[in-house]
This record gives sequence, structure tokens and C-alpha cells, in this order.
Amino acid sequence: MNLNYLQLLHYTLPLLGFAPQNTSKENILTLSQIAQYLGIALAIVGITLLVIVEFIYKKKFSRGMYHWLLLLGLLLIPLGSIASTSYVVVEETKKLNSCASCHVMKPFVQDLTNPHSPTLAARHYRYKWIAKDQCYACHTTYGLHGSLASKRDGFRHWLLYITNSYNKPIQYTGTYPNSNCLTCHENTQKFQSVPSHQSLLPDLKKNLVNCFTCHGPPHPLPQQRLVKTEKQN
Repeated sequence: MNLNYLQLLHYTLPLLGFAPQNTSKENILTLSQIAQYLGIALAIVGITLLVIVEFIYKKKFSRGMYHWLLLLGLLLIPLGSIASTSYVVVEETKKLNSCASCHVMKPFVQDLTNPHSPTLAARHYRYKWIAKDQCYACHTTYGLHGSLASKRDGFRHWLLYITNSYNKPIQYTGTYPNSNCLTCHENTQKFQSVPSHQSLLPDLKKNLVNCFTCHGPPHPLPQQRLVKTEKQN
């Protein structure tokens, strides 16, 4: 049986204890899984190298070689591990399961996947208007190329979550830019065929009018989420 390199990694790494997070039907590793394996492997190699250099063969190396190996084990290999791990974090946090992993976000994810919900997010998910990474597709400002203000808000949200110092139900205090909607919708025939879209387009681009004003809330309102949570409890 002929195996390519990715298939070989897929079958051998689990034997070493590195189980992938997800496996596709074709049993082929994704780039995120390869980066995960690589980060773990580099960390093990770096630690092993430092142990060998410092505690086993230290006296057998020349001074120059000793310093070069320390540089490799303390800086270069860790940088590779950090880069691989950072890639995994960036890619994995785009997924719906990543959002669902936070307790405070579960009402949003439950509504998103509810086949009977009338919210914008649920309709986008239900009719597959967004094929994958549905949360990230609409909340791209949190991403790598988002604004500094979004990074600040994201850090604040994380800090409130880990310190459990937020009020329930959580409420969005910022403004959602119409550009996130227009990126997908503006050039479609359906959008352009609506007269009000064309007349309001300048104001939409300036965020003087919000898309949600006509199309309804993207997620359940705070009071709706509170009532649903109380019923579940």
C-alpha cells in the first residue's frame, strides 16, 4: 500500500500519543493538525536537546558548539513551536466549536443551530449562506487583521470571562459595522435588485443606518436569552 507523507504522519503520530483533534473521512491531516503535531514535536525536541547538552554531554562540546546548541534549544526551536502553536490557535478559534466551548456563548450557538429560529445568524446557518466558520465569517474584526479597538474589546471580553466578572445576560455595547454584511451582500443580484438597498447604500457604508434595523436582530435579545436560561435551569 502506497502512503504519501501526510498519510504517514496520520498513522504514525497517534502511536506516539499525539491524537488529532479531528480526522476527515479520507484520513488526511489538515494543516492545523500538522501544525499541532509540529509544535508538540518541536517542544519535545527542544527540551530533549537542552537536557542532553546541559546535563549529559556538556563537557564534551566545545565552548562555541555549546553556545550554539543552547541558542538552538532556547530560542530557535521554541520560536518554531510558538509559531506552529499560534497558527493552530488562530485556525481553531475560527470554528463554531471554539465559540461553543465558552459557557457564556452557548445560548448564541444554540440559537444559531436551531432550525426554527428566526434570527439572522440562524437563517444564515440554516440555509448555508455561510458554508463554514459561521461565527468568524461575521465577526472578522476579532481576527488577525482586525482593528486595534477590536483586539482591545476581545481582550476585555476574555478577561471578564476568566474572572467571571460579567453580568448575565451579556449585552453588546459596541456597534456592528455594516461593512461585514456588505462584504458578502453588496455585489449580489438579490441585494442590488432591492430599491431601498440602493437608496440607502451611502448611509449603510457610513453606518448611519444599520442593516439590523430592517432585517432584525442577528442573535436573541438579552431578555430572550435570560428567559431561556431560566427555563433550562
